[in-house]
Amino acid sequence: MIFSSVRKFRGVALAILALGGMAGTITPVLAATRLIIDTVDQGIPGKAQIVVSEGRVRLTHSEMPRQEVLFIADSQEVFFIRHARKEVAIVDPTVIRQSIDQFSGIAQSLMAQRENLSEEKREQLDEMLKSLGIPDPDQMTGRSLKLKSLGQHGEAAKIRCDWWQIRSEQQTIGRSCVTDNQTLRISPADFATLVQLAGYVQELQLSASALLSSMGFALPPLGLADKESLPIKLEQVSRKFSAALTIVDRLDVSLRLMVPQGYRIISTPGG
Repeated sequence: MIFSSVRKFRGVALAILALGGMAGTITPVLAATRLIIDTVDQGIPGKAQIVVSEGRVRLTHSEMPRQEVLFIADSQEVFFIRHARKEVAIVDPTVIRQSIDQFSGIAQSLMAQRENLSEEKREQLDEMLKSLGIPDPDQMTGRSLKLKSLGQHGEAAKIRCDWWQIRSEQQTIGRSCVTDNQTLRISPADFATLVQLAGYVQELQLSASALLSSMGFALPPLGLADKESLPIKLEQVSRKFSAALTIVDRLDVSLRLMVPQGYRIISTPGG
């Protein structure tokens, strides 16, 4: 569920994402899985639609008119598409990893210096980091999540799920209600694609949360207990964000999940 994070995709694309060549033509398919998800972000309701087919995921959201995100599972490429401006920003996973490694090196150096600073100087450094969009300097070098089964059942779209508490360090940051495909009952191939996407989002959330935060890009903790389940309800405490699956169905229509031809690539700053 990455719908809460894409409203500022232009800033993210310009700041940390690599821009590459256009995707090739995608073979038409005769059916796809569709999921409708209701979201509430800082009190603002919204609705997301996810369409999955042939190892690709297309995301649209009511807060992003004429914009969409396309995820390709095989290459783990992400395309941020703005139809109104005919623009495409392409996220290359290799370049993201390089950016994360560079940021981690800087973060480790800053944290080492921070330990030797006086309290006054440390507060000044922390204020500077906050002005750059990093509210918690202790998370600069990465974070870990701990999951705890709450032993409680939930429901979304009349589908049963199990609640897990999500903790970071000693703080509860949210909870996730997950289900497996025996319960969700969608195409096994489409379920596997969604699992790959969820894993991709969680890896970024764990390894690059401070980097992404500095770019105004927030990824919700998904609380994935294993590779056999997906969240269908999600609550994040700090951002007052929640999401819940409301509809899941099969579209027996011909679809093309593809990058539009002729759109221009957004240049990076200084590029």
